[in-house]
Amino acid sequence: MKRIIVLTFFVFLFFCGPSFSEEVRKSAVAGTFYPADKDELAQTVDSFLGAVKKSDTKDRLLAIIVPHAGYAYSGQVAAYGFKQLEGTGFKKIVIISPSHYVGFDGMSVYNRGFFETPLGWVRVDEELAGTIIKKSGRFLFYPEAHEKEHAIEVELPFLQRVYRGRDFSIVPITMGLPVMEDSRILSDTLRDVVDRDTLLVISVDLSHYHPYDEAVKLDTSGISAIEKLDADWFLEQLRAGDTEIDAPIAVLAGIVFANFHGARARVLKYANSGDVTGDKSKVVGYASIVIYIPEGLEKKGEMIMKDEYLNKEERQKLLEIARGSVVEAVTGKRQSETQVTEERLKEKCGAFVTLKKNGNLRGCIGYITAVKPLYETVKDVASSAAVNDYRFSPVAEEELDKIEIEISALTPLKRVNDINEIEIGRHGLYMKRGFSSGLLLPQVATEYGWDRKTFLEHTCGKAGLSANAWQDPATEIYTFSAEIFGEKEEL
Repeated sequence: MKRIIVLTFFVFLFFCGPSFSEEVRKSAVAGTFYPADKDELAQTVDSFLGAVKKSDTKDRLLAIIVPHAGYAYSGQVAAYGFKQLEGTGFKKIVIISPSHYVGFDGMSVYNRGFFETPLGWVRVDEELAGTIIKKSGRFLFYPEAHEKEHAIEVELPFLQRVYRGRDFSIVPITMGLPVMEDSRILSDTLRDVVDRDTLLVISVDLSHYHPYDEAVKLDTSGISAIEKLDADWFLEQLRAGDTEIDAPIAVLAGIVFANFHGARARVLKYANSGDVTGDKSKVVGYASIVIYIPEGLEKKGEMIMKDEYLNKEERQKLLEIARGSVVEAVTGKRQSETQVTEERLKEKCGAFVTLKKNGNLRGCIGYITAVKPLYETVKDVASSAAVNDYRFSPVAEEELDKIEIEISALTPLKRVNDINEIEIGRHGLYMKRGFSSGLLLPQVATEYGWDRKTFLEHTCGKAGLSANAWQDPATEIYTFSAEIFGEKEEL
């Protein structure tokens, strides 16, 4: 009988658990942050989830931001975010957290074995983790960052109870000492690796140990910036001390990543420890926020850039802003600031500014995604087109009167499943494969008289790919539309 039991145990390990050569990261906070008993833990998580209603929506879920304190304090708030996963089929989950116990330079990606909770093992997606580590020297595996860290571990029981035995894997990433460049590296990496089978979870708490009213003020400020997905506003608040949040670089990267997809954010629940304990002298803030791509957004994006979207006055103001920005960048002399009151110009929108001299290209730079209000985007990229386009020498002051400015305001990107969807004269192309990417504006194909195949081939060339790379299933092709206007035209 004993031999049968032992044999059964080894069969279970072989088929259901890690092999003896694989590592298991043992639970560090079971019994402190959450119950150590399997049944009690399951009941606790289920009670949190059962007290929350899932949103009735067909929007595409992109990411959730959830807290990571002890379940007694933040578990119910976290449940609001995890509840939205019910009925979803994510196979890979990237979880990003701060490092509470160890300081180190970079971002530590756990890339082996399993994570353990009282509910069982959760597999680490070693392939995806390895892909992320190869993206930048800022990514590394620093084991000490994960040994005691609770901010990823406390999220796992929620995932285990939501998916109830369904297979999923995780990639745990712990942020080291903050470096601003990490936000760009992380957002670019997320853009490359997060697909429809992958969810992003950002594990953060808000302000720590302030009186209740002060904490609510700090937290509300930061949450408002996140909900608007306004990276500049969020960063300004952090620098001014008007808000506090764990792993701000990760949150900033999440905002930029969300804007790349034309996503939206919604606060599901905010509370702090004072709401639970009644002690409001020193509290910690918690929030659950969902980031999603609204149903039909791509269709809306195709419709938004009609001729009447920007009127004559709005176009003229954008051209004035672009001209002033170019002059200031070239001469170093501060130009008078154009006042913007038009709501359309304050909406986030991608845009390119093209500079021409005697009909020839002299510079062109832009944002393909809506990361800033349109008027700010135009101001930024106009100056960069004048002095930072590596293909050309910087515009000289004596050239300014010969420079013509053209603005292209862009719709959100739409993934192409059939190249017959591409319309010459209406669509621009953005192409990406691996680390390579390139973009051509809609007017380029028209100006050169290209057909669809030629347009695809030249976009491949812009991305540094072979001319027929658009036929490779690994190459991602996106279209966008643009409203195009310039100084030479009658506005």
